[in-house]
Amino acid sequence: MEESVLNQLINLGLTRNEALAYLTLAQDADAEGLTGYEVAARSGIPRSAVYTVLRRLEQSGAAFAIGDEPARYVPTRPDQLIDTMRRGTLSRLTTLGDALKALPKRVMPEPIWILSRYDEVMVRAAEMIRGATRSVWLSAWPRELHRLGPALGLLPADLHLVLHTPTPADAPPTGFSVWADDAPANTKAGWAHKLLLVIDRREALLGGAEPEADNQAVWTTNPSLVDVATNHLILDVTLLAARQGRDCAAVVAPMMMPHLAPAEPCADLNTDLATQGAPG
Repeated sequence: MEESVLNQLINLGLTRNEALAYLTLAQDADAEGLTGYEVAARSGIPRSAVYTVLRRLEQSGAAFAIGDEPARYVPTRPDQLIDTMRRGTLSRLTTLGDALKALPKRVMPEPIWILSRYDEVMVRAAEMIRGATRSVWLSAWPRELHRLGPALGLLPADLHLVLHTPTPADAPPTGFSVWADDAPANTKAGWAHKLLLVIDRREALLGGAEPEADNQAVWTTNPSLVDVATNHLILDVTLLAARQGRDCAAVVAPMMMPHLAPAEPCADLNTDLATQGAPG
């Protein structure tokens, strides 16, 4: 008896005794089939177990019984057996696939990367800007704007572009709605450089931007942190608009959640900002 064929049947789900019984039946030239006694004698299956094995072959469609007293067993043709096995396997795989799809999904946290070196922060910011497709919202000092200039200069005009800078830049990037802080220079002398960047409202970079410091800037796609970064920018622009007497409604509205987008001038945004959770 071919051991390799026996193992292949076992790999397809038959027990060793079931595979032995089927091969014994398949190798019998008598069309009338074999009795259980004959199957046990030729295959080596214990006589106490052979009828249980043959019944399982009947149930799986691998054999069928003819007559009675004693019943004789005939194998299903190999091509029919393979077809039955194929359909059974596909049905079980489909059932398993449906069960796996129905499993409750555990929400995986969005990744957060920490960028310490200044060059890491600036390279990542430039890469984010080059990948923008809908919007670029940026808060940066002139030194960092100059470093990001090549990436900012490639942005298409149809993006929503908002820039807040603590010190007015000599040549702000074109296309941006620019909001420069007009606080006295001596007030800003002790301010550390920070960078805040939100791209397409899907990823954010926020943290220090000091060449000689461990900046611990955060780059993330975590929705909550992206919202925090966005709300910082909204608050910066809104406070500047209030101090400078400018209307920022058209600039800020696209940055806010749709159900919170303001219909009134920027001066009336305080309640909306508090509701949205902008940091104070």
